[in-house]
Amino acid sequence: MIDTLMNPKWQEIIEKIQQMTLMDDIFFNSFMENNKASMEYILNIIMNRYDLKVHSIRTQHTIPNLYGRGVRFDVLATDQYGREYDFEVQNANSGATPQRARYNSDMLDLIKMNAGDEFTELPETYVIFITAKDVLGYGLPIYHIERYITELNQPFNDKAHIIYVNGENNSDTPLGQLMRDFKQSNPDLIRAKILSDRMKYLKSTDEEVIKMCNIVEEYTAKKVAEATAEAAARSRDEGIRIANLNNIKSIMRNMHLSAEKAMEAIGIEQSQYQQYLALL
Repeated sequence: MIDTLMNPKWQEIIEKIQQMTLMDDIFFNSFMENNKASMEYILNIIMNRYDLKVHSIRTQHTIPNLYGRGVRFDVLATDQYGREYDFEVQNANSGATPQRARYNSDMLDLIKMNAGDEFTELPETYVIFITAKDVLGYGLPIYHIERYITELNQPFNDKAHIIYVNGENNSDTPLGQLMRDFKQSNPDLIRAKILSDRMKYLKSTDEEVIKMCNIVEEYTAKKVAEATAEAAARSRDEGIRIANLNNIKSIMRNMHLSAEKAMEAIGIEQSQYQQYLALL
């Protein structure tokens, strides 16, 4: 096992792992795997409670969607009251948009509804984004988003909740201390012992380090494959765009038609007209 760790190709990965914090979703997922105790600690601080117990926890739970985009939840937890929590850690603001929160909330409902179920059987759900920056920008340590009946200023009580936890919060409060711990890569500097011990175990145990190396390798390979596919798609779209543009120009020149008529003739959707007109 030591020989495996000394593999030169893994030295750079191991260094990256040692710099990872709980704000890195790869590390967060590994940190929370089968780790109810840490999740209970984090959940109670965020929810400002002391009594919540985690009955189940799942990491990197992927939900396919036959009609559109699926979703991969970082960590899903269920408490003793049957409430479902989706925890997402985000270093980049782009990954924590309100629309993403809305979609995750919808997908939480999707995995809980079976044919024939009553809508009243839907559990209470929480989508919780822990963000490195103050994504919403109002300077608050935590944001609770709820649906309201506008005319009455009364809660809609649909039991779907969204919470944003501001990682820039450094206040001398349990939540502020939790955020400081989340951004700390050195387990010896994490104040919460339950988090410190777990991080130390993951970063110093040979077996766990090897596991993390494999996870990082797989993640990197997946991202490279996705980037390659995206580049190929862009190249293909650019080729189609150039061919369409040449055809439009040819029809306009040879058949003396307007640009709009030329685009109609070759079947370009009206929603794309402005895009091509800007290139003519």
